Amino acid sequence: MRDLGIYFGTFAPCHVGHFEQIVRAKRENRHAVVIISGYDGDRGDSIGMNLEHRARAMRQLLRNDSNVSILELNETDIPRYPAGWTPWLEMLERLVRQTKESLDFDVKSTTFYMGENEYLEPLESYFTEKWPDIDIHMTMVDRKILGISGTEIREMPILNWDYVTRPFRRFFVQNVLVTGSPNSGKSMLIEDLARRYSTSYSVEYAEEYFEEHQLKSPDLDAKDYHAIGIGQFELNRRHIHSNATRKVFFADTDVLYSKIHNMLASHDGREYVNQIFEHYIHLQSWSLILIMPPADDASDYDKEFYSLLLQQLEYYNLMKNAVFLHDTYLHNYNRAHALIDEILDEGKDN
Repeated sequence: MRDLGIYFGTFAPCHVGHFEQIVRAKRENRHAVVIISGYDGDRGDSIGMNLEHRARAMRQLLRNDSNVSILELNETDIPRYPAGWTPWLEMLERLVRQTKESLDFDVKSTTFYMGENEYLEPLESYFTEKWPDIDIHMTMVDRKILGISGTEIREMPILNWDYVTRPFRRFFVQNVLVTGSPNSGKSMLIEDLARRYSTSYSVEYAEEYFEEHQLKSPDLDAKDYHAIGIGQFELNRRHIHSNATRKVFFADTDVLYSKIHNMLASHDGREYVNQIFEHYIHLQSWSLILIMPPADDASDYDKEFYSLLLQQLEYYNLMKNAVFLHDTYLHNYNRAHALIDEILDEGKDN
């Protein structure tokens, strides 16, 4: 067994092929270093998975593993490959040295694991010169063992879902919001769709809040509306990140829905609460928004709510991803099912 194994890559995302190499590095050495590299606007960042996101996901994947250190190598301020070889190697050496010096044993041998031949000579030359007292070894890994690549996953994430390690799957989850008038049947539709796709869904957080605090709508003040809106956001976020979520997530309302209720309330803090909601609304991302109109016998409040909701969806430029469901329940269910199949790579999962 050697002392220190070093495995680096962009990990956009980390798939099972990467993980097999991480396992190899930590079992063939007393300690392993996994280095996530990238820059602003790189191939991961372009799909909402920037360097910091990838590092967090990798730490989650390898949490409680004392044999592995997770490091970030930010290439934003150096020339792109291959022009930036020298500063890249210098940054790599500094990162690895910090880990090497923090270990409770002397590192006498280091092994680099790589999948590209062009890395071999620069790495070996640089570290042999920098660390003359340490045996430097180069190991080429077979990137074709599992027949999958990060590029294939980014291009067809749903089809290649099972190759993506769990903490990285959330970057490819298709988020579907079901909204519309209160009392329009949203919850029933969401439950059936979630069952159909064997995935998770969120409920309307306000109901839980009312029960916990023994409140009714007329009792609510600014703090209550704030708590309900942020609670809904956090509930949706937890489901998106949950291991129970498989490819698609269904949300029963969102922060925007809470904002509409707040706009129709009579408390004095409406504008303050709306300013807070503004930030969270922009953090949400929906692949599809299903809108359910009020029933013919809906209350005046429900009708006013629905009218204001449509205005706000337009205001936030969300109507481009929206589809109205205004037929019978079965027709609405089948329409939603067909739309979701289109999102999930033309129904290849079904």
